[in-house]
Amino acid sequence: MQNLLTRLGRLETAIIVKPPSAVRRFLVQGPHGLGAGDAAAFLRERGHHLDAKALNIIRVVVGTEDGRPTDLPLKDLTPEQLR
Repeated sequence: MQNLLTRLGRLETAIIVKPPSAVRRFLVQGPHGLGAGDAAAFLRERGHHLDAKALNIIRVVVGTEDGRPTDLPLKDLTPEQLR
């Protein structure tokens, strides 16, 4: 848990330093253990531009059953996060 809090602290610091236009948020539904590179490739295939100069935050949503992660099909939820 401490590791997670440390990582979140670094992420929050990075967001504050960058102008709002340089922070891009994406949301993907996918299988448990989906790597950041795979999620980024999936988003690029869907037409998203991941700028190397921007801070790209990619959240991956996984399902759970009885407290254990389950695999969900890949789906781009980015447009739905804005609702």
